[in-house]
Amino acid sequence: MKFPLLLLALLPGFALAQDWPRYLGPDGSGKVEGKIRTDWKANKPKELWRKDLGKGCTSFAIAGDKAVVMGNKNGTDIVWCLDAETGKELWTHKYPEKLNPKLYDGGPNATPTIDGDVVYTLSRTGNLFCLSMADGKPKWHKHFQSDFGGKAPSWGYSASPIVKGNELYCLPCSKDGGLFALDKRTGEVGWKSGDRTKAGYAAPVFFNYKGREVVAAFHGRNLVVYSVEEKGKPVFDFGWRTSYDINASNPQYHDGMMFLASGYGMGYVVLDVSGPKPKILHKEEDQRMIFQNSILLDGDILGVFGDKNIDAELIRMDMRSGKVRWRESMPGTRGSTLMVGDELVILAETGEIICGVPGKTGWVEHGRVKALSSVSWAPVAFANGKIFARSNKGEAVCLDVK
Repeated sequence: MKFPLLLLALLPGFALAQDWPRYLGPDGSGKVEGKIRTDWKANKPKELWRKDLGKGCTSFAIAGDKAVVMGNKNGTDIVWCLDAETGKELWTHKYPEKLNPKLYDGGPNATPTIDGDVVYTLSRTGNLFCLSMADGKPKWHKHFQSDFGGKAPSWGYSASPIVKGNELYCLPCSKDGGLFALDKRTGEVGWKSGDRTKAGYAAPVFFNYKGREVVAAFHGRNLVVYSVEEKGKPVFDFGWRTSYDINASNPQYHDGMMFLASGYGMGYVVLDVSGPKPKILHKEEDQRMIFQNSILLDGDILGVFGDKNIDAELIRMDMRSGKVRWRESMPGTRGSTLMVGDELVILAETGEIICGVPGKTGWVEHGRVKALSSVSWAPVAFANGKIFARSNKGEAVCLDVK
């Protein structure tokens, strides 16, 4: 007798397969349904494998039994496709690319995007590849600068290319278009936005706004929200100029509001975007996210706030009022986050992985493990009961939390 899938999902120990195919998970929210083991204090997560990837800040994209990530060794970018369970190399794709360290270790920054039988990768200078998931062979290649006239930001292209329907959305930021929509099968330009912008570091974010689909781009000096249906026509924009043009944290939209955050003294702002022009609801310069991601949780903003000279704090804040529900000290000055069901997983920049429940009234920690030995800025990832993390120097680890 065959049980219906829904009934199987209710049985103890049964879990549906859950991929993490792109930056911040399946829909870019940093959240997936499911459960993980939380008895970390008594029984730390089992390490499944550890590997040297080469330097960089790309996170993992995981689909089925394959995990794709990037690193740089000896002036060569390496796209790694690994067995997610064992870390065994399945294939690599390599090409020349300078390490180009600049106040950090250098290497590629953009997390790959898996879409069915292909994966899209992006280098610091703008090498955009569509690779076969079967063997890593290129199906097509474009360059943001030579093909699209783009200009890379100071620390290199970092905004992950994102698939939506039949299009691949990316941010070359050329003189005649900040946002490009490419045919994902060929790499040819479908349309471009037509505006002139400075490149930022945050991936495109899609949402529904006043009944239409839009995409937000957090550029180097402003936020621009574009209409998808009208092929890149700007819907609204808001100037947000950070030192060194570093806007890297993911924007959030909720109930007629937008949340933006940066480092270097900018802090965060929540905008009322329900009217014809954005209006500031509230802001705070000392609550900063230089590149950390935020999570939207029941109308609240949740994430690790901190900056180079401000210690990290896990904060849960009411988005509409700005009221901080609670704050909890965290290691280092920065950290990335994701949620599996009700459980929050944090990768501190110090290499500690922490889990707990970020309730409405406070934080309950379930444990932590020192997983990486050096600075870790790449976003933490999760798929099929496993946590994936890597350091800037290239040390990567996979932990079993089923």
